Amino acid sequence: MRLSGPEGDELDCTTIVVGRSASQSGCIVVGHNEDDANRLVVRHHIVKAGEHPAATRLRDGTLLYREPHTSLELPVPEDTLAYDWTELVGQDFADSFLNSEGVSICCDSAAGTREEQPELERGGIGHFLPQLVAEQAHSAREGVLLAGRLIEAFGYCDARIITIADQHEAWVLQIPGGHAWLAERVPDDAVIVLPNYFISRQVDLANTDRFLASADLETHAIQREWYGPTEAEPFDFKRAYGPPQINASPLSTSRQQTGLFLLTGQEFPLDNMPFSCAPQHLVSLDDIMACLRCVAPHGQSTRQALEMSGSFHKNVAQTTMRPISVWTTQESSVTELRSHTLGPQSVTIWRASGIPDELPYTPWYPLAMMEIAPGYPDPYTAGDPDYLDMSSAFWTFRLFVTAVDSDYAKRIAEVQTAVLPLEKQAMAVDKFLQNMRVDTDTSRETIARLLTACGEGLGMEALSICRELLRQWQTNSERTPFRE
Repeated sequence: MRLSGPEGDELDCTTIVVGRSASQSGCIVVGHNEDDANRLVVRHHIVKAGEHPAATRLRDGTLLYREPHTSLELPVPEDTLAYDWTELVGQDFADSFLNSEGVSICCDSAAGTREEQPELERGGIGHFLPQLVAEQAHSAREGVLLAGRLIEAFGYCDARIITIADQHEAWVLQIPGGHAWLAERVPDDAVIVLPNYFISRQVDLANTDRFLASADLETHAIQREWYGPTEAEPFDFKRAYGPPQINASPLSTSRQQTGLFLLTGQEFPLDNMPFSCAPQHLVSLDDIMACLRCVAPHGQSTRQALEMSGSFHKNVAQTTMRPISVWTTQESSVTELRSHTLGPQSVTIWRASGIPDELPYTPWYPLAMMEIAPGYPDPYTAGDPDYLDMSSAFWTFRLFVTAVDSDYAKRIAEVQTAVLPLEKQAMAVDKFLQNMRVDTDTSRETIARLLTACGEGLGMEALSICRELLRQWQTNSERTPFRE
């Protein structure tokens, strides 16, 4: 949802996309920091094909999706795919998905739009749009077109940016609100850094390999006098639909500048950011994780924040422009979508279950989990926003990063010594697993079970290490390290 209030500066997410020719692994990679500050928990689910856990069942047995912020009711599709669902309980519009066809979906708020009074059907569609895409899309392009039809039919209730990717293509779907939409494909040889404003610039709607859009996207902007067709410059989506004060906001421009510099080595002026650019070297998994972990905006220092008492990440937000890794990051993920590998090994989702510079990324293999249907370990499915429960992985990691943040200069060294080595171990395990092949001695089911077991084991090991460090810090301190 659109955010406001004194703490809204840290509530908006950051997404990175690396094209397959720009990545060291040769696959499309999507990185995402989910930043929210409401009272919430993160829970993970594997939803089987044909199941609808978020639907409302009427007395006659009819299933409906009821939009939480509008009066719109949507029919539930009859045939749906299995999918991995990252649910943010207590925060609408923030869930992410990966379906059994390898289509990945994550969302970012758009901080503003010129479309302040859109035409909507019963308040419009919103929260359930990405879920409907996850349930039905067999490719990223199909997902974009499906989302476009739903937006045109009902109107979208807010401004939103949704990244939809598969092993062949990644698209950035930008929704100003109402019935207009634009999706731009990320070039294979480029990277993008998406903060919280529209990033598409010059648009050629005749090039459907690169752009997909509502038919009246340009004419609507002309009618609203956001764009003049007599201008010498071609249609610029960001300038037409994005408010000037949002387009120039350092809360977004600094993140985009920082991310592009870290990933490509190129420094762009804050007032002229590109949609994408080619990196000077192939981008590695470590590069993407380092970018998502970045606590210092380009050209700025965290020295003052380290010298202040209280939460390090909150201090950074007060003393610099808005960084990429912030105190409101509830989960960070890096999704590798491989076209050169088939079956359960084709997708790895690396997750850090909180502020990523204070936690390890460990791999999960949702396609394998869908094939053998075990679901996530109980701690990763549990959690209540109103009840602090140490059996919940979310609450354990939340308390852990709060403890680190309260004494960052000292405890981050302990984290790097005790926690981050697990990440290196996990990368070695993942490399071994990617080299496995189905043959006479190794069945597809065997590989799926091994992937699932390794993902679960590494995730539980991360939880165990953080619990032990928390216990040590609490034992050695006269005051609890958990208070924010």
